Amino acid sequence: MRIGCPARAVLVAALLLALPNSGTSLAADPASIPAASPPRAAIWPASTWSGFHVGFHAGGFGATTSFSDPNGPALYGGFVETPGFAAGLQLGYDWTVGRQWLLGVEASVSTLSGDSHNTCQQATTYFIGSNCKVGPRELATLTGRLGVVTGPQHRTLLYGKGGLAYLRSEISINPNNAFGNLAGTTLSGQPTQGDPTIRSAALWGWTIGGGLEHALTPRWSAVFDYSYMHFDGLALPTPESTNVNTVGAVANQGGGVSGVSQNVQLFKIGLNYRFGGRATADEEGQGGLYDGHGARRDARAPWTPGWEFDVGGRYWYSSGKYQIVNGSGNELLSRLTYDRLAGHAGELFGRVDTPIDFFVKGLVGGGFVSSGRMFDEDWGLSGVGEPAVAYEVTQSAVSGSFNYLTADLGYNLLRGPDHKFGLFAGYNRYQMVLSAFGCTQLVNPASEVCTTPTPGNINVISQIDTWHSLRIGASAELQVLDRVRIAGDLAWLPYVYVDALDIHHLRQPPMYSPLAGNGRGVQAELILTWQATEHLSLGVGARYWAMWTKTAAVAGLTADGFNMNTERYGIFLQGSYRFRPG
Repeated sequence: MRIGCPARAVLVAALLLALPNSGTSLAADPASIPAASPPRAAIWPASTWSGFHVGFHAGGFGATTSFSDPNGPALYGGFVETPGFAAGLQLGYDWTVGRQWLLGVEASVSTLSGDSHNTCQQATTYFIGSNCKVGPRELATLTGRLGVVTGPQHRTLLYGKGGLAYLRSEISINPNNAFGNLAGTTLSGQPTQGDPTIRSAALWGWTIGGGLEHALTPRWSAVFDYSYMHFDGLALPTPESTNVNTVGAVANQGGGVSGVSQNVQLFKIGLNYRFGGRATADEEGQGGLYDGHGARRDARAPWTPGWEFDVGGRYWYSSGKYQIVNGSGNELLSRLTYDRLAGHAGELFGRVDTPIDFFVKGLVGGGFVSSGRMFDEDWGLSGVGEPAVAYEVTQSAVSGSFNYLTADLGYNLLRGPDHKFGLFAGYNRYQMVLSAFGCTQLVNPASEVCTTPTPGNINVISQIDTWHSLRIGASAELQVLDRVRIAGDLAWLPYVYVDALDIHHLRQPPMYSPLAGNGRGVQAELILTWQATEHLSLGVGARYWAMWTKTAAVAGLTADGFNMNTERYGIFLQGSYRFRPG
């Protein structure tokens, strides 16, 4: 059973936006907590939501690409799950109907960063299957939306949306190792077709979704948005490969056609500028919530930026996935896939905001992997005195541990007693240690690999990986109801470096492979909190981390022979304490 992007999206969803300190209150003094029933003069003017808006967004996505097999149902794989980062712009126009209802239209364009791969075209154990790779690159949507303006001051817009979507991806299907020869010739001596199936695939589809937009000032609003998209109709030729008909007999087999469909789930945080977002003279005369410069006009005590300290702890329950592949280019010799890696972790977090709107935040944590499984795939095995085996896959049980830390420095572009929106840059370190125990052959009884099961108390393979990442991101924290806040933290990882050690314990002697590579990634959080007291808040949230290499090799060598990717996603509970000195 696999955890697909749609299921994971709920987590990713959670994901996209929170901040490590998201569960904290925005100010310690009672005046900073908006009244549950503000005076009529404090109601937000309806004109705030009418007119044109333009803005930018950043987000995380999960894409699932399915490949049909002309030779029959897949033994293993047949889909590719691709996590990634998105950034772009949006432009729209809204009409208000009465004080509460809103109709709108919006166009959005995003550039995407993400690459992933998985087994495909593997219908039998007699056939050299393929490695399918997917890299989404551009996304655009045109949607209509219907919303309701709500909240204590009519500052919160809840909306649903639907419309058209466009996606361009780079997709390839490449046959894997044909008995050790990766130079473009099968064992039978006939040339293969190389990589004829690499294409830039552009598809139109549909999208539905929804979100929350919250007015920070009469002109600026922060957005939390989710979209589900579906794309279909691509027919991709499959390459010629190799078929093992009988023991020792190898022949070429022609290609066919694979139907390809894609689903994308996108979570993003954005900032909009509204050209109509200013109270009319009549509304100003009746005491609009803000004056023409964005300053409060209600009767509450004035709020000024100052020092704010926030500390807390979390319990994080998560699942995860890790892959390491061995091959040349897109043709693989073997792949290790660790998945359903159930994890339990505890962490401490903190944030300090200064009077000049700079802030620092960070977290440190660690835990253990209580359960999981590992699949070891091999293609084109043919040892001395052994029969030729086109494909085999084994399964092992997994346990391990992980630890992590993050440190960021940022600046609040917008800040008030009930909101923050800022940008930051920082560093993340994530280390995991995984051990696979036992070994059982799943599909090929003719294979020499684990046909006789290895006992479950024997450590067969271990991984020790340390991921170092630079972070660039945005964070938002909004009070949407009395004592209820939503917060988000989204980071793009433009540079990721991984230092890894792959250990095969059963080989004689044991094989130690030090690996190194660099790539990219995305990290995100989303959290909902309730302020229990003046200083104490409780929250529940979700987190999603994904990192992948663009190039990787055995340490000290320049040849690109390996690639790695990792994901961890889950929910957490937190408690936090915030105070303002003086």
